[in-house]
Amino acid sequence: MRRAGPALAVALLLLGCGAGEDPAPTPGKVRASPAPAAPPPIVADFPPLDSKDCSDVVEFYLEALGGREWPRAALVWNDPAIDAARLEALFGGYRELQVAWPEPAVEGAAGSLYCTVSGTLTDAGDPAKAPIDGTLLLRRVNDVPGATADQLRWTLRSSTFVERLQRSDGSEP
Repeated sequence: MRRAGPALAVALLLLGCGAGEDPAPTPGKVRASPAPAAPPPIVADFPPLDSKDCSDVVEFYLEALGGREWPRAALVWNDPAIDAARLEALFGGYRELQVAWPEPAVEGAAGSLYCTVSGTLTDAGDPAKAPIDGTLLLRRVNDVPGATADQLRWTLRSSTFVERLQRSDGSEP
C-alpha cells in the first residue's frame, strides 16, 4: 500500500485552513479578471476548407484529428451534432492517430459531387491497438448557380471510423 508523502499532508492541512481560497480583494484594488476564451475557429480562417479538391479537405480533417485540434476537425462536418467534444470523445484515446488512404473517388449525381475516401486508422503511438478500416463520405454542390459558399465547400456527410457518424439531419447520399 502506498502512503502519501509529507508534502501531501502539508497541502491538505493548508487546504483545510482556507489557504487554497482566493484572498479577499483589498479595498481600492481591482482583481484581474480571467482572460477571455479564444473564439472558436471559423471556416474562413482555413483556406483548405474552400478547396474544390476534396483531398485538401480530407487532409485538413485528418491533420486536425492527428493534432488533437478537435474544433478545427469539427468544421469539416459543418453540423452541430458532431462537434469538438464528440470528436475528442471518439478519437482522444489515440496517442498518435494516423489514417492511410489512397486517392479518393469523386462521383457526381443530381447537382452534387460525392467524395469517398477509404482508409485504415491506426495508432502509431500504440501498436497494440488494432487497425480499423473505414470510409469518409464528403459532399458538395456541383457549382449550381445561386449556391452559397457553404454549399459549394466539401463537408463530411458520414464516417465509419470508430463509430458510425452521420449528420444530424440523417441524410444519406
